[in-house]
Amino acid sequence: MDQDNMEFDVRTLLVAAALATSLCALARILLWRLHPAIPGLGSWAAACVLASVGLGLHALLHIAPSGLALSLPRVLEVVGCVLSWDGFRRFNGRKSPPFSISAAVVLCMLVATTIPSPDSIPKLGAIVNSALISLLSLLIARELLRTTKTVYLTMRVTGWIYILNAAFFAARAFALTQVAPPLGRVALGSASVTLLWWLCGTMALTLGMVLMTSERLKDNLEQQASRDSLTGALNRRAFALMVKKEAARARRSGQPLSVLMMDLDHFKQINDRRGHAGGDAILCLFVSVATRILRGEDLFCRFGGEEFVALLPGSSADAALAAAERLRIAFAEGAGTPSGSIRSRPFAATVSIGVHEMLPGEDLESAVRHADTALYQAKAMGRNRCELAVPATNVTPIPVMTRAFRASAAKR
Repeated sequence: MDQDNMEFDVRTLLVAAALATSLCALARILLWRLHPAIPGLGSWAAACVLASVGLGLHALLHIAPSGLALSLPRVLEVVGCVLSWDGFRRFNGRKSPPFSISAAVVLCMLVATTIPSPDSIPKLGAIVNSALISLLSLLIARELLRTTKTVYLTMRVTGWIYILNAAFFAARAFALTQVAPPLGRVALGSASVTLLWWLCGTMALTLGMVLMTSERLKDNLEQQASRDSLTGALNRRAFALMVKKEAARARRSGQPLSVLMMDLDHFKQINDRRGHAGGDAILCLFVSVATRILRGEDLFCRFGGEEFVALLPGSSADAALAAAERLRIAFAEGAGTPSGSIRSRPFAATVSIGVHEMLPGEDLESAVRHADTALYQAKAMGRNRCELAVPATNVTPIPVMTRAFRASAAKR
């Protein structure tokens, strides 16, 4: 076989790469239009559109190996990489890249493609193009792998693809500086190898973006299924499932497990005076304070209305009572109420808390019942206080007291 026939036809590869990139751009546009609320998808789509335009210019103007046929597509490739970086940052909930950095990268590419190349570096534009793509790929990989939150599997894989892309274009930049490429016609600096790499990389990255979006949507659905829509606290269903796991872990380790039952004081009066928006703000404030005071391993749930419940793994009754007292004081101070009294504001936002340490083998319903009994005692003794449940072995179990019953009892 003639060795010349083994060389890839660059013009054919350009057309194939332009068509494939256009299809990837269409897929990203559809992804963005289907899920406009997810940040960053528009930037991903714009990046692929610019890349397809650049490759199309390469294919249409390939007869002119210099000038517009090379300079404009290279600039578009770099701008597309900047947009991809912007998309990944915003997808992770961060701000767009600093404008000064983005402008400097694009300006560097413009200068490299417009000024005459020195005789010692005949491919200056291509070298700078490869170096900038390598740098931007590293920045994107860092963005995908550095997040402190749980990283999706697809996000990690996509990050490593960008690391490989950075390594390839760094090697290409180096190969272009060599007068005699060591690998002959299949050197990393050749157009055919670069186009093949770009073609495969674009398809792989587009697939990664689609899967990352799918994982994000799945995570959002799980959050909606397990979280209260107003406050962001766990809902009762998710709380019950997680309590079973914590109770089993406590039985195996022999560690204590305590329950806090919380109810905001005079909440109906707060709603009547401040409106439902004001009541919602108080609920969100309490959740914010509780999230700050409680530990990361504690489970916090909106039990219903203005009632909340928390499970404190590894906490005895005394430790749980101390945590409840810190929470009570912090909420009273956060709501602008003196922690020791509510007399200064007749409709002040305070909380009453009942505390119960779960007994071995006790289920959640029983634990909540005893914590709720302690909560009723705190209400009966003046509110804005914490009370410890009497050990279950010394009392006769009683049914859960509803908020309506407590309210009517308090009025008597």
